[in-house]
Parts: sequence; C-alpha cells; structure tokens
Amino acid sequence: METFKKFIPAIIGVILLGAGVFFYFRSGELVKNCTEKATATVVDMREDIDTSSSSEMRYLYFPIIEYETTERTVTKEIGSGYNTPVYRINEKIEILYNPNNVEEFIVAGENQNMVWMILGGLGIVFLGVGIFVIFKK
Repeated sequence: METFKKFIPAIIGVILLGAGVFFYFRSGELVKNCTEKATATVVDMREDIDTSSSSEMRYLYFPIIEYETTERTVTKEIGSGYNTPVYRINEKIEILYNPNNVEEFIVAGENQNMVWMILGGLGIVFLGVGIFVIFKK
C-alpha cells in the first residue's frame, strides 16, 4: 500500500493534464464553430453554493441569458460561475453562437483559455511532484 501512495500525485497530475488537454481542444472547437454574432440579455441569475471553499460559505453566480438566432429564441445559462455577479439583470452582452447548434455559444471577449490553462498547469505541477516522489531515493 505504501508503494501505491507515492504514485498518487503522478496519477492526479495525469488526470488533470488530460482534462486540460480535453478543454484545450473543446475551447478551440467552440471558438471555431461559434461564428454568428448576437446580442443577449441577462434575464436571470442562478446562485449556487461554492463547495470549493471550506472556510466560509460563498456563492457562485451563473447568469442566464436570452438571445435571438435565425431559428428561434434561446434561453441558456452561461456555463461558468462567477464569485461575484459580473452581469446585471437586463444587461446586454455580445455573444457568438454556433449556427449549426444555436444553443452552443461563447461570450464575446471572454478568455476561452482559462480552464484548460489552470487544469494543465496544475497537472504539470502534480505530475512533476509525482515524478520527484517516485524517483526519490
């Protein structure tokens, strides 16, 4: 069992690095496919408890937007939550949506690289620590 424990950081690193690579390609596909511009309106805000912080109760805010496409009106939640409300109800924001899948969109001007960069960076750190622990004499 003790031998297995020294592999845990490397295993976590591989998983995080794999997730980073997945999100790298996913964000690239979104940027490539989301080509139609639209003005969306923030119609609601969903609050959720942030479970990543154990010291105090904090909330994440998920804006719900509505936008018109050539096919229909779409109401959809922005996929990432914010620690503080970034948008206000009735605020207009620019988005780019996928004309082949109108429910797929990105917020224009937002950095699409954050998720994969964070996961990939953490994966490299954990993998480095794991390799050090495995080969340490």
